[in-house]
Amino acid sequence: MLSNLDFITPNNRLKIAGRSITRTKPLPNNWVDFARLCDIRSGDGVIKFDPYDFQLQVIRSIEQSKTTICAKGRQLGLTESVSNYFLWKACTKRGYLAVIFSRTQSDTSNIAKRLRRMVESLAEYVTPVTDSLTDLELSSGGRILFRNSTAFGSRGLESVSDILFDEASFIEDIEEIFKSAIPTTSMLGEKARIVVLSTPNGQAGWYFDKLNSNNGAIDLLQLCEDVRTSIANPVQIWHDSKGWNKILIHWKAHPIYGAQDDYLERVVESTGLPEADVRQEYDLSFTDSEEGVFSPILVRAATLLETLEKSVVGTCSYFVGIDSASGGEDYTVGVVIEWNREKQEYSMVDLYRKRKQSTEFDIFQLVELITKYKPLGVGIETNSIGAIYLEQLKQALPSAKLVGINTTQDSKIMGAGKINMLLEMGKLLLPKNSPVIEEMLSFKRKGKRLEAMSGKHDDIVMALSFALEVSPFLFKKTAFKGTVARS
Repeated sequence: MLSNLDFITPNNRLKIAGRSITRTKPLPNNWVDFARLCDIRSGDGVIKFDPYDFQLQVIRSIEQSKTTICAKGRQLGLTESVSNYFLWKACTKRGYLAVIFSRTQSDTSNIAKRLRRMVESLAEYVTPVTDSLTDLELSSGGRILFRNSTAFGSRGLESVSDILFDEASFIEDIEEIFKSAIPTTSMLGEKARIVVLSTPNGQAGWYFDKLNSNNGAIDLLQLCEDVRTSIANPVQIWHDSKGWNKILIHWKAHPIYGAQDDYLERVVESTGLPEADVRQEYDLSFTDSEEGVFSPILVRAATLLETLEKSVVGTCSYFVGIDSASGGEDYTVGVVIEWNREKQEYSMVDLYRKRKQSTEFDIFQLVELITKYKPLGVGIETNSIGAIYLEQLKQALPSAKLVGINTTQDSKIMGAGKINMLLEMGKLLLPKNSPVIEEMLSFKRKGKRLEAMSGKHDDIVMALSFALEVSPFLFKKTAFKGTVARS
């Protein structure tokens, strides 16, 4: 006679059996002792994971705060430490669910394989009941999911206990991914733990801004410099005014690396990486390996406007720059700048920025923008599809002064030079929390070329330069004699 189990597939039979097994050994009730049971790779061998003091500091700090953001040097084992901490919870808490977001599919698979190795070393305590590499479910009832960092990565999830965003500074849409994932932890409230972890990647973007936002209480870049020069402790932990837990971990915190005064020189020699790249990857340097076109200090000093004003002032003149997109991930952008003759300064007061819209939709919105501000000049890039935008805008606005601009590397350099001159003069005002800030800080000089960092955009920067091209840009302090636009 067949038993009920005979109608169940062998794989599912193992899962059912795994759930019913009573553990032969109890798991430790603290993370440190649990970690010491787990196998990890070290060099070309496998050893038990015995956390270093700085790794213990990080985990204890994470345990005490809902949200943690950390900047660290490479090869400090922090991704492995946080993942192992999640695994301990999955092994000891029934119903526990953690999600680990990684930058690429390769990174996702790598972390998943490392945790699988740890689970295999815990055979006397707990066993996996799933074969999937990216869905680790345990006989204890806990579960860890491994996902790529996309806006859809958290779709379908609920009651998530903990989340790790790994290498967050290198993920283009990390802000949107973060915002879409956080609601999945709402059922856990303050018990949930969210960890944002990364090596530095320049002074732009959501990750840097979150790490750097301290209401002036902490100068992040100065603190990194103090840590590098041993003025400060290699492990720095503080909280900002919103309760975010902030952590800096320098390579000197590692007992082996920290004992080597020539550690960075050894890394340069063994990896063949340029020194600037090594500083970024290992030495808490937020200076990009590629040369920035715009000074972060000058850009941040120019962010004096609370928001886009979007209003017309009768005593001011207006100019518009348009950068069109032919598809893909680029934006069609229309920038409005206001010229105040009395103060002799420019302000960015309005912005149209959309992607993946029809040409007709973009043209309609741009016509509305131009009609509202009645600009004295409209500069439009005519490369590729831009020529179509120019012709259609001419038909819709026959009385507007529309100027076609052909973009070359030389014209990019000149346009960036004008923006830089205004920044240095303190004559360009930018709105806070505008994407133009990230674009300017992501605009790099690569040899003789100027372009956005990989995964970033420069559409607003280009549109701003086109607006300046048709404006009374001042190399000398002479007043513009043109007609003032009417409101």
